[in-house]
Amino acid sequence: MIYGTAKRLVQTVLRLYHRVEVEGMERVPEVGSLILVGNHVSYLDPFYIGAVLPRKVHYMAKKESFSRPWTCWFLRRVGAFPVNREKPDIRSLKTALNRLKEKNMVGIFPEGGRREEDPMQSLKNGATYLALKEGAPILPVYIEGTDKALPRQGKWIRPARIRIRSGS
Repeated sequence: MIYGTAKRLVQTVLRLYHRVEVEGMERVPEVGSLILVGNHVSYLDPFYIGAVLPRKVHYMAKKESFSRPWTCWFLRRVGAFPVNREKPDIRSLKTALNRLKEKNMVGIFPEGGRREEDPMQSLKNGATYLALKEGAPILPVYIEGTDKALPRQGKWIRPARIRIRSGS
């Protein structure tokens, strides 16, 4: 219920406040295990990507995001689970594998965090490991414009053109 409500709210923001362009959503399988891998330049990325996809995304999120009670409560309600980005995290990999076994979509940002410079240069291996272990396909998603909508030091969301593309 919270996921659906949050998704509709973000969709409204995308329609009314941003000039969003979306491509390739017809390539997203409606059922079955799926690993979403995307670039990450803003805190908005998981919300905006999740809002345009036809399926719920269970995001792997940095463990620091779960440190405050309210954000922990919200993230768990929308299906996110924590990952330690500093070292291999067996618990998060097992959680991701379980979600994939349940035929869910797991979202991962293989850069390991938000990037400003040289995006997609240094990638972590978690998505590859999960794909090989579970036999789940990988859906690449690229988002741009969110770094202008909410810059790293920004406090408010600004109007900006947002593009979200998925491919296979």
